[in-house]
Amino acid sequence: MTYVKPMITRGNRQPLIWVLLGQRTGDNAQALAVGRAVAEALGGQVIAKPLKYNALYRVPDLVLGASLRSLAEERRSAIAPPWPDLVVGVGRRSIPVARWIRARSGGQAKLVQIGRPRAPLDWFDLVVTTPQYRLPDGPNVLQLLLPPLSPPSLDAAELERWRKAFAPLPRPWIAVLVGGARPPYRFEVPDAVLLAQQADALAGRLGGALLVTTSPRTGPAQARALIDTIARPAHHNLWSPDADNAHYAILALADRFIVTGESVSMLAEACVSGKPVAIYELPRWPYPAWSGKRGLGRRLARSGLVSPPRDPQAVVRRLVDGGHAALLGAPEPARYVPVPDERARIVAAVTALLDD
Repeated sequence: MTYVKPMITRGNRQPLIWVLLGQRTGDNAQALAVGRAVAEALGGQVIAKPLKYNALYRVPDLVLGASLRSLAEERRSAIAPPWPDLVVGVGRRSIPVARWIRARSGGQAKLVQIGRPRAPLDWFDLVVTTPQYRLPDGPNVLQLLLPPLSPPSLDAAELERWRKAFAPLPRPWIAVLVGGARPPYRFEVPDAVLLAQQADALAGRLGGALLVTTSPRTGPAQARALIDTIARPAHHNLWSPDADNAHYAILALADRFIVTGESVSMLAEACVSGKPVAIYELPRWPYPAWSGKRGLGRRLARSGLVSPPRDPQAVVRRLVDGGHAALLGAPEPARYVPVPDERARIVAAVTALLDD
């Protein structure tokens, strides 16, 4: 997939962009992707601000207001002038900090929030979200098909090391990106066994091998059941904090993908590769009914008093209906349709904010 850099002329102004980083790698990747896309287009500077919180992060943002009260003391000194033109945040914990920065900047700093704020949408200049969060439409809400991600950057020597490690395996190399239980989804040992059986069947039909990578949510029993069930040649990249992690090499080197459908970030990682993607849908509890696109539900969602329940299946449906992916075991499209590169939309929306 080719990204055409937007041609934007804004005089000599080069925005200063702060990206507020938290504890979740996937969230940080999305926030950095937005910051870097804007900086690339406008010639700005991106500064990552790692945040750490004290126990007050549990207090609702409506109570904390615009403050650093929930920020650990040792991280407060980094939140100092010169103030940025743009603050990119993700996750509820970053919101009081972002609002405090805007207040101290005299309103100069524009706030961009990624995903689902769980706060009044009017607090932000722009909310960049995806269908799984079911947020109501609005002038400051940018709906994307998939969350923003930057292509992983791997050192050439590191990539070659993993290429040599996978070389004895027959091709095609089929990446199996395994998530795990996260409401409303379940992932138990029988589900891991079924996933392994279906992945094995696909690899057998194509004459290839499996590159299996798990996540913190997979669970040790589920991971072991998965590995024990696979009969085809495979490389097993089991997650642990101190493992020699091949995840990014697998993303770069795989010929096609199988992804568990509860993780929209993993779906994005696979789909942006432009290679065939099969989605394994985990069993789930029924989704609560939600009619937040209009009426009272819309007003409650925009006010932050109610947060619509997460629905990753909405993303799965759009990917399958658009020909970008197929369900594992179902007929594949005659031709996979590349997912749209939506960085230009993000850049255009942010540019409008900075020019306002």
